Amino acid sequence: MDKKVVFFTNIIAPYRVSLFNNLENLRKETGFDFEVYFMRLTESNRNWEINLNDLKFKYEIGHGIYFSIHKYYFHFNPILIFKAIRSKNEIILGAAWNNINVLSIALLKSLGLINNTLSVWSEANYLTISSQKQNKFRDNLRRWFFSKIDGHFVIPGKMAQQSFQKWSIPIKNTILLPNLVSNELFGKIVKYENKLNEEPIFLIIARLEENIKGVLNFIKSIGIDNLMGIQLRIAGTGSSFDEYVAYIKKNKLDNHIHLLGNLTQKEISVEYQKANIFVLPSFSDPSPLTLIESTTSGLPLLVSERCGNHYEALVEGENGYTFDPYDSVDIKSKFEKLMSQRDQWAKFSENSILIAKHNFDNNKVLKELITCYLSE
Repeated sequence: MDKKVVFFTNIIAPYRVSLFNNLENLRKETGFDFEVYFMRLTESNRNWEINLNDLKFKYEIGHGIYFSIHKYYFHFNPILIFKAIRSKNEIILGAAWNNINVLSIALLKSLGLINNTLSVWSEANYLTISSQKQNKFRDNLRRWFFSKIDGHFVIPGKMAQQSFQKWSIPIKNTILLPNLVSNELFGKIVKYENKLNEEPIFLIIARLEENIKGVLNFIKSIGIDNLMGIQLRIAGTGSSFDEYVAYIKKNKLDNHIHLLGNLTQKEISVEYQKANIFVLPSFSDPSPLTLIESTTSGLPLLVSERCGNHYEALVEGENGYTFDPYDSVDIKSKFEKLMSQRDQWAKFSENSILIAKHNFDNNKVLKELITCYLSE
């Protein structure tokens, strides 16, 4: 029996284009039909280059009210909401639970004004900075919203399960759907090179916002002496860029820390191929794509335990290590432990590839998603 759903999400992101294109490739052979409703082309903090000709699936782009306040991105698309509910199809709410469109649809459901089945696609992470703040109104509103979900809880993995339990929100009909990246772009594995006579290349790809990504915190924690023994390449821009430039200049680290600015997806894939170790030192990161990209590219990992998908991307001591970003001693200890195991990095790389094939292969994951829907 054919099944049709509407994915209702905020903006067009390259990784979601890849995911939906792959899902479209499976549509005809499985009978799983879908459309994607985007509230807007992009948001003010994103620098992705999107070519609409790359979208091979059915979609709509809304033209409603949009503005941002203190990193809250307000979208209101009444026409898009009307189209979604008029379709009578199941709606998978793929934006943040506190998005106005998402809350509006939940309210219509609560009032009995619509009978669409509502599912939610959530990267819940109770360890993000915003989730750690005490706020009873937010907590009650969040519980109310998730109580209106009568379809599926589509989640990336263990962190989301832990978070819902922490928030006393019962979940049911769970389907695992981690963030996925292009296997074609990031899965082209080249032979892992570990030239022992050269300084190893550590790679960070992140928005340069120190209070969230903690890049300078990582640099200071491992110390100048350790920095002098590596090449640290950092891709991204953001509000902390000038702070990083000043630190590098003050400590004469120009030959060891390299700020690359914003890179295209293709350029990033090349950086993965050149690197020895991927680092992600975030204070707050619900389910970072770069962790999946680097694992798929076959890199050993050194990442913050606050990254929600580290459970699926990293096996401690087998393809890398996690650390507490608020503990500088732990950061330095894990860095030095990894450096002392340089002769094992090639094996770590092999393990990352195996983990990626098991947990993040597009075809495998999406077929399992479709099977869950069509077996009902």
